[in-house]
Amino acid sequence: MSTVQKIRGAVQRLQQTYIKQAKARRFFTGVNQLSLTAFTSLNAAGRSIGVSRATGENRIRRLVDDESLSDQLQQLLVSEMLASRKGYWYCSLDHSQFGPFRIAVLAVSVRKGRAIPIWCQVNLSEAALIQPLLVALTELFAWLKGQAPDLKLVLVMDRWFASDKPFKLFTEHGIYFIARSKGDKLVQLPWDPSWWREPLGDISQEELEVTYREHHSRFIRSDFKDGMKGDEPWFLLTNLPEEITRRMVLNRYAERFEIEEAFKDVKWLRRLKWQRVKKPGVIRSLLLFVFLGWWLAWRYLTRELPKQTVHPKKALSWFRQAWEYLRCLLHTPLLPPIPLRRGGEK
Repeated sequence: MSTVQKIRGAVQRLQQTYIKQAKARRFFTGVNQLSLTAFTSLNAAGRSIGVSRATGENRIRRLVDDESLSDQLQQLLVSEMLASRKGYWYCSLDHSQFGPFRIAVLAVSVRKGRAIPIWCQVNLSEAALIQPLLVALTELFAWLKGQAPDLKLVLVMDRWFASDKPFKLFTEHGIYFIARSKGDKLVQLPWDPSWWREPLGDISQEELEVTYREHHSRFIRSDFKDGMKGDEPWFLLTNLPEEITRRMVLNRYAERFEIEEAFKDVKWLRRLKWQRVKKPGVIRSLLLFVFLGWWLAWRYLTRELPKQTVHPKKALSWFRQAWEYLRCLLHTPLLPPIPLRRGGEK
């Protein structure tokens, strides 16, 4: 069975498992026009369907405006990556700017340089992000509790998320976290009076039990040497148990940058940097279809990619390799290739 046939069969299986039959046509259209092709515009995606211009544009507009389909698509991604899982699973939680929207994204770390985005929350600005995000995460945690009771979800986050409200939510739902914090964040040390607070940047120990607000956490500081890129070490707060060692926590936080690289590929390689979407529901639908294409590339293309023999710094990421390989599989040359004579001469 060829790679294209495997992907086609996988898409059909996903539709039968997660997508209602009434939405099947829209789902297949979204996969063809938004998941497995580079984005130019919604109208261009509609015109490439092959029917009349008005029909194609209307069809793609109805697709991205369908909130019910978007919800089913997000359930598909989360289920395929997290449902029925056991033990610790590390996910990066971060936010980025897409046009006028500030979007929070949850991505599973696969230790290959690019995380797999599976969930998103769209807001109009960074200032208005936290409360809707907490509501959406509450729904996600409740769903995971029923679908994956043995899953130990660990959220790895940057300094923006290291605050009282997210920590309180994670504690209530039994979610583990690793959050980087600023050096001026005040915490209580175990030997100080209850009223005394100390900045994280003034703690000399590499690992210590501290209390931030009412949250008892492990403080972990990374190594810091002259000449390093950052101007300070990492100050991490985590509620992971002692079985997860300091070195393991630091390594897992280092993997958080996989989601930063994923953002770059989504914006530049998938061309969503230039989208002009103005509706939150539309950008959410568009991103979820893009995430599905990302998952299909990781699931069905990475094992078939040739091994790179160049220097590691010149090697392509797995996603760029898979994306370019898929382009070759789906591309039909306009003209037949010119045969080469002996010695490489035409």
